[in-house]
Parts: sequence; structure tokens; C-alpha cells
Amino acid sequence: MRRMFRLLPALLVLSAAFLLSACQRGEADKALLQAPAVGDLYAAELSAFSDYEFTDDKQTAIDPAYGLMKVVAVEDDGVVVVTENAALGTRDRARSDIKDPSTIVFDDSERISISKADLAKAYEDDLIYVVRRPTAE
Repeated sequence: MRRMFRLLPALLVLSAAFLLSACQRGEADKALLQAPAVGDLYAAELSAFSDYEFTDDKQTAIDPAYGLMKVVAVEDDGVVVVTENAALGTRDRARSDIKDPSTIVFDDSERISISKADLAKAYEDDLIYVVRRPTAE
């Protein structure tokens, strides 16, 4: 029982650090959405933005469909994005793909305009759940 009480402060510190990190990441994501740049990547629920139906290898509809969107143009009040060619039924793959999008192929045939207000709302509604600005290498 004593050992458990000794671990409690450490667990509280770790929990607080995790929450602080999550809050900071959220603020960083919001800042990127407020000042978008060409090349920005969004892990998102693609079916909330695209008019296309996403399917799996067996041509079964995926709804909701998750994947990446890439900013291809920045306009006065928003952005133009394209979606990746493939989508999945879970968020996990997009979360990992956004870290290294080198194998992702984007579909330039559908360009989607999103206002800055709608970007903020989509993030608030968790339709966009990770934002990344790739650095020049």
C-alpha cells in the first residue's frame, strides 16, 4: 500500500505533463490553421469534405473515411486542399502517415475550398484532428 502512495505523485506528474503537451499541440494546430501555408497537411475525416465516395480494396464504401488532405493554395479567406487517393475507416493510419507522407499520393482532380472559419470549426468538431507543416529539408 505504501508503494502505491509513493507512485501516486509520479503518476500525477506524468498525467499533468501529458495534458500540458496535448494542450500545447492543440494550440500549435490552431495557430497553423489560422495562418495556413501551401504544403500544410491535415489528418481529417475525408468524407466530411470530399464529394467522392471512398472504398476499400473490395470496393466496399468506407464511411466515415479518414486520411490526409494537403493545402495546394491559400486564398484570402481560406485554403484549397486535395485529398489523398486512399482512405481508411480508422484515424490511426492518417496519424502515422502525417509524420512521413512520402508514400502518399494525392488526388488533384478534386480541389476543395475551405474557409478559415470552417477550418477552425472542423478542428473544433474533430473533423480535422492533426495539423502539420512539413519543414524544408
